[in-house]
Amino acid sequence: MDAKKALNIVAGQCSKKEYCSFDILKKLQRWELEEKDIAAVMEFLVKNHFLDDTRFAEAYARDKHRFNRWGKLKIMQMLRQKRVPERIIEQALSSLPNEESDATCLALLKQKNRGLKEVDPYKRKAKLFRFALSRGFDYETISQCIDQLQDD
Repeated sequence: MDAKKALNIVAGQCSKKEYCSFDILKKLQRWELEEKDIAAVMEFLVKNHFLDDTRFAEAYARDKHRFNRWGKLKIMQMLRQKRVPERIIEQALSSLPNEESDATCLALLKQKNRGLKEVDPYKRKAKLFRFALSRGFDYETISQCIDQLQDD
């Protein structure tokens, strides 16, 4: 594949959906373009605002939090896997409201608690903790939500 065709394809993809630089870079490398062509395509995409890691990270964090109901820790881990810089990750996570995160964790735990068959309260609490940790919520948020759940 030549550089012009690759540029047209990835520009079209980036105009329809947010991508991070790492994903596009990997795609261009899979197409076995030369390094100078990859650099030129990436430069064009960034300069013309087809590709913006900050915009991607904010959209990714917002969507994963709202639709997948993930906590900040899991979102952070996934953004790190996509090689998004730390300052951009912190900026994207700070845009998420904490109250919404607490409410999401509590709603998930209530739903999970209804489905648990465990009768031993200690084991039940451990299962709820593991579940919330796997969803990416921090220990403090989980503790508050479980305490609130037990008070209800």
